[in-house]
Amino acid sequence: MLAACSSRAPRPVPEARAVDGGLRLLGAAAYPAGTLTLGDGPRFGGVSGLARDPLSGQWVGAIDENEPQRLAWMDVAFGATLTVTPLRFTVLHAGPGASAETMAGLELESLVAMPGGGFAATTEGYHDATDIVHQAEVVFVERDGTVTGAVRPHAHFAMTAGDRGHGVRHNLGLESLTRTPDGRLISGLEQPLIQDGSMSNTTRGGLVRLIEFVARRSAGWTPGREWAYQLEPTAVVRGFSSPCQDGENGLSDMLALGDERWLMLERACLLGPPGTPAYNPVKIFEVSSRGAEDVSRLPALAGRSLRLVKKRLVLDVDTLLPRLPPLWATGSNFEALAFGPPGPLGERTILLMSDDNLRPTQTTAVLWLALP
Repeated sequence: MLAACSSRAPRPVPEARAVDGGLRLLGAAAYPAGTLTLGDGPRFGGVSGLARDPLSGQWVGAIDENEPQRLAWMDVAFGATLTVTPLRFTVLHAGPGASAETMAGLELESLVAMPGGGFAATTEGYHDATDIVHQAEVVFVERDGTVTGAVRPHAHFAMTAGDRGHGVRHNLGLESLTRTPDGRLISGLEQPLIQDGSMSNTTRGGLVRLIEFVARRSAGWTPGREWAYQLEPTAVVRGFSSPCQDGENGLSDMLALGDERWLMLERACLLGPPGTPAYNPVKIFEVSSRGAEDVSRLPALAGRSLRLVKKRLVLDVDTLLPRLPPLWATGSNFEALAFGPPGPLGERTILLMSDDNLRPTQTTAVLWLALP
């Protein structure tokens, strides 16, 4: 989740470019804050994770707000212009396997559908105004909102009060999640662990960890291997002076194309004059973990020479903006990535959805893209 930001419409970004063999735009829609409604309950928005429910064919969004902690169900009509129709909320509640600690820190940041009809989600880790630490976790949720359990990553992820010493940085932990064809869960940090080095800036991207979770018959879900992934530097865009709070370029979601091949969604948030929309540079990369070093036994990565996850750019969203209506001029805060329905040529597709942070200067936007 990013803080609120604002600025004026950008000039063309020189580095924006199409990529051979990349993703192709099929459809798009953007909704100004407050225009998607659902009865008299909580406002629809704040979608930070997205999954298609295979049982109903509906789409389920993870809402990164905890009053109440909830999932949002919706229909999406696909075409050159997408139509999003909110259907209902499912409020989360503790089941026998969910601790009070897990429920207190539950701010959902990503979502995947699981066999049997339930979901897995992440909470990224943060400390509240009283400096109580809520650790980053993967949580398991039934269709009726029952939270049945959680699993944490290895001990070197453990967050410390006030971001002192080591571990996950406040509000910059497990932002992404995907499920591989062989049944593992893979999550990634939005920014590096404190002991792994600096956050992203305009000269260098941070080095973040990707971590797998494996279901073992005797022990349930447990953390497994880890890999190091190099983020891109935060973009420099004329007219936008600095990143928002927590707005440096970071990893916001991922999607498994295979057991070792994933799509990665990176985005930033850039400030400009007050009272106008933020600018969100967004890029999608294809990555491979094959040959990358398992760093799970390394408590710190700073200063080490490592075999990193390989990556290649497949889409710079800036290249799409000139083809879209004016509401898209500054992009949108994309945080959710999921597979879509077959495209018009029968091709595999993906769906991106943005988190409007429930703030009036932002939008809920959707992109439908075809894989090559």
